Amino acid sequence: MKRLNPYYVTGLVDGEGSFYVGILPRSHNYVGWEARPSFSLSQNEENKKLVFQLKSFFRCGTIRPSKKDRMIKYEVRCFKDLNQKIIPHFDKYQLVGEKKKNYEVFKKAIRIISEEKHLKKNGLKDIAKLAIKMTKNPRRIKYLEKIITLLEGIV
Repeated sequence: MKRLNPYYVTGLVDGEGSFYVGILPRSHNYVGWEARPSFSLSQNEENKKLVFQLKSFFRCGTIRPSKKDRMIKYEVRCFKDLNQKIIPHFDKYQLVGEKKKNYEVFKKAIRIISEEKHLKKNGLKDIAKLAIKMTKNPRRIKYLEKIITLLEGIV
């Protein structure tokens, strides 16, 4: 399989990729919440080969079909891979579109996690505030604002 050009990968992600930080309830954490960053890209089944080339390019992540449509999704959730493979790629081969703003916010969240500040309420609040900057979805914004309020109530 031919290795993808790194500039092509960045352009593809600029148009089709996603940087995301989810915050989910987790009873095993001190603060009761967990930050879950991920990087993903979805393509039609017809572009399945391209998705596998992307996985080969980054040497990490998983590929899965979507159950609701005819899409194939490439996703990286492993923090080590995000920090050591995904971030360095996009720092070297920079995004130029609107996606760059989300990437820069995503990178700040990754930094907070790498410094283990997300294990404390203030660090997790900072990540939730960053996640708000990455979305225009009113329901998601309301959800993240609720998490911030709940975290403020933790002693």
